[in-house]
Amino acid sequence: MTWHLSLRAIFTICCAALFLSVTETTAQQPTRVLIVGDSIMQAVARSLERQLARRDGVEVSSHTHIGTGLARLDLYDWHEKIRTEVAAHRPDTVLIMIGANDNQAMRTNGQVVRPGSSEWEREYARRAGEAMDIMLRGGAQRIHWLELPDMRDARLQQDVTLINRLVRAECDQRPEATYQETRSLLSREPGTYSPYIIQANGMPLDIRSGDGIHFNRRGADLLAERMIERIWGN
Repeated sequence: MTWHLSLRAIFTICCAALFLSVTETTAQQPTRVLIVGDSIMQAVARSLERQLARRDGVEVSSHTHIGTGLARLDLYDWHEKIRTEVAAHRPDTVLIMIGANDNQAMRTNGQVVRPGSSEWEREYARRAGEAMDIMLRGGAQRIHWLELPDMRDARLQQDVTLINRLVRAECDQRPEATYQETRSLLSREPGTYSPYIIQANGMPLDIRSGDGIHFNRRGADLLAERMIERIWGN
C-alpha cells in the first residue's frame, strides 16, 4: 500500500510533534521551588524569589533563619523545619545554603562530639544527608546545595571548607542532589576571600557585606542569577 500525504497533512504532523516535544520539555521543568538556609542564604533567597518570579509557571517559597544551622538542632530543628516546609509546599526543587554557624559541639546518642574530631565530622555528614533525605522523601526531585563562599576570617574559612567537603560527599551519594560550587563565582581566586569580583567589562563589583561573611544586595543578586542560569538556563 502506498501512502500519499498532502503538504497540509505533513505540516500538521510536524506541528503536533513539535508541540509534544515542547510540552514534554516544559513538564520536566521544576514548577515549585523551595529555598532554605541560615542568614547567609537570607539575601540570596530574596534575590532568587525576585528573579524566579519573572518566570511563568514557577512558584517560589522560602524559609531562612539567622543564627542557626545543623549543629544545634536542639535550638532550632532544621530537620523538622525542612520536613514541615516540604510538606506544605511540595517542591520539585530545593535550594539550600547553610553551615556558617556550625563550628559547634553537637549532642548525639547521649554524647557530645566536638569540632575537630572524626566523630563530629561523621555526625555532621549524617545530619546533612538526613536533611537531603527528608527533602527527597517529601517529593523533591532535585536538590541544589550551594557551596559556602570564602570567608575573610581564617578560622571561619577552615570551618566552612570542612563543611563544604562533608556536604559535597553527601551530595555525591545521591543522584538527585547537586553540589553547586560558588567560590569560583564569588572570589577572584577561589579559596581566598575577596570582597569584590572583576566583571567582564573590567570594572570591580562589591559583592560582600562588611562583616566578611554575608552578601550585600549586589552579591546576592549575582549569585541568584548564576544559580538560575545553571539550573534553568537563560
